[in-house]
Amino acid sequence: DVFHTAVSNNSRDIMCILTTKSAAAASAAAAAEIKTQQHQQQHQQAHYDDLFHLLAVRLRSSSSSSSPSSSSPDVGIWEVRQEKPHPGAYLHVSRFNWRDYNMNGIHLEAYVLNKQIQAKEAVVALHCESGWPLEFRQKFVPQISERIHGRLEGWSCYREYGTWKFHVSKGMMSVCEVRVPFGASPDETMERIERQLRRLMTLSPDIDDVIANCLHDEAEQENISSLILTKEQVRKNDGLEDRPLWAVIDGYVTDCTEFAKFHPGGLGKILATDEKQTGWTGEEFGFSLTRGSNAHFPKTGRVFQEGMRKFDKLQSQVEVNFGKDDGGAITILGKLLL
Repeated sequence: DVFHTAVSNNSRDIMCILTTKSAAAASAAAAAEIKTQQHQQQHQQAHYDDLFHLLAVRLRSSSSSSSPSSSSPDVGIWEVRQEKPHPGAYLHVSRFNWRDYNMNGIHLEAYVLNKQIQAKEAVVALHCESGWPLEFRQKFVPQISERIHGRLEGWSCYREYGTWKFHVSKGMMSVCEVRVPFGASPDETMERIERQLRRLMTLSPDIDDVIANCLHDEAEQENISSLILTKEQVRKNDGLEDRPLWAVIDGYVTDCTEFAKFHPGGLGKILATDEKQTGWTGEEFGFSLTRGSNAHFPKTGRVFQEGMRKFDKLQSQVEVNFGKDDGGAITILGKLLL
């Protein structure tokens, strides 16, 4: 009887322990679920879209208020861009000579999109993309990586802000990036993102120096400058009174003078490409052959894309021939300065 009583008591103790452990596990799982739901409620895309807009405003404001004599990392004019027509939680920060006017040059980049919300990590990076020729990128990326290596290691001491890593891609487009851990709230996360972005901004003198080293040939620098055209230049070349006819397509300035003579829609149709209501973005000079309502001629869009790629690679004027039935040829003269 004594034996059976002891066994029974032990069994009850074991059951109590198991029940307690099970309850604790269930409680922990419930707490984790609540925490996940709170995270999802707080860290929503709409919140970050709004916060990135405010960050862009702050960066533009600090740039316009900087003076050349200042010791701030914001010295000089910074260009801040977001994608159109829906900016979202994604932005580029660059300088004029970094050639990021079409968001494909050298730039500092930050974003929080769906993938980042799921991973609870934002991305801040330094990129050198296809707006620069491959030959330039092959020189720029290793040079700037070597030059800034020590500072990135120092920044990585602040673990709550993420660890910096060099991230050289096959196309030589990415230099380095950091995955910034989310804070307890979107506001805290944005504070971390801005801190890392402004750290990258202090590298601008090094970036400028490496660009100059990679473009040591003055003739090459002059050629690249001549391929950046302004809206005013486009407006002046309106095809009237024997002037050339320029039109902007997908951000590239094209000479359509001869093309207009054979285009089925005539001069009026070509001139309409630079009107707000015609373009993909709904803004002046927003016309696209590859996106939006005007992308209804797949062959024409494909041929123009090939011309764009050729221009980016050669960094010189390129003829794009659509064929006799589609109006003939146009010439890509350069890129539009936005």
